[in-house]
Amino acid sequence: MFDEAMHYLQILTVDPDLAPATPEEQREAMDALGVWLDGLDAAGASLLHGSRTRPPEDATTIRIRDGQLIVTDGPYAETKEQVGGYGVVECRSLDTAVRWESRHPHARMGSVEVRPLSGGTRAGRLPEPGPGKARYLLLVCTDPAVDSRVTGNLEPPASARTVRVRQERVIVSDGPFADTKEQIAGFDLLDCADLDEVIEIAARHPMARAGILEVRPLWRHGED
Repeated sequence: MFDEAMHYLQILTVDPDLAPATPEEQREAMDALGVWLDGLDAAGASLLHGSRTRPPEDATTIRIRDGQLIVTDGPYAETKEQVGGYGVVECRSLDTAVRWESRHPHARMGSVEVRPLSGGTRAGRLPEPGPGKARYLLLVCTDPAVDSRVTGNLEPPASARTVRVRQERVIVSDGPFADTKEQIAGFDLLDCADLDEVIEIAARHPMARAGILEVRPLWRHGED
C-alpha cells in the first residue's frame, strides 16, 4: 500500500423512493461492483472489508437509561433512507474516496456516505466468522437527549461526504446521509452465536448509557 494510507467508512444506504432492483439489475450491479473493486486495486486503493446488512426490520436498538436495559426492534432513527451495508476503504485522501464512491454502483440505487476513521483507529482485512458464529454490525450513535461528550472511531458527521448518482449526474453533499438528531459516531463488528449474546455484550458498552447502539446482522458471504 502507500506510505500515508487513510481509512474511511463507507455507509451504503437504501432509498425507498427508488424502485426495487429487478433480478437482472441486481446481477448487473454485482458485475459493476466487481469492475469497481478491480479499479480500486489498480489505483492502489483497497476495500479492506465490508458486507450488506440485513434489512432495517431485523435491526435491534439497545440503550441503558437510569440503570434499565431497553431493547427495541428497529433502527436507531426513523429516517427515509436506512443503512443497507458498510465497507472500510483504504486510499490516499477524502477526495480520492469520494471520487471512487461516485463510481460505486450503489450510488445509483441509494447513497454512499464516506466518513474518515479517527486517528489511531486500526483497520485491516477480516477473516470469516468462526464455526457457530455470525457477524453483526454495531452502530454507535449519539443521543441528543443524553448530556455527554461522545467519542467514537469516526470523525464527526460534519466531516462526512454523501455521494449519489441520479440520471448520470454525480451529487456530492457535505454531511451524513440523513439529517437527524441522532448520528453515527462509530462502529464495531461482533462475531457472536446469536442476538442474545450480542445484546449481552452491547449492554456492557459504555455508549449504551451515553448514546444508542443499533445492532444489524450481516449477510454471510454467498447468501441471497
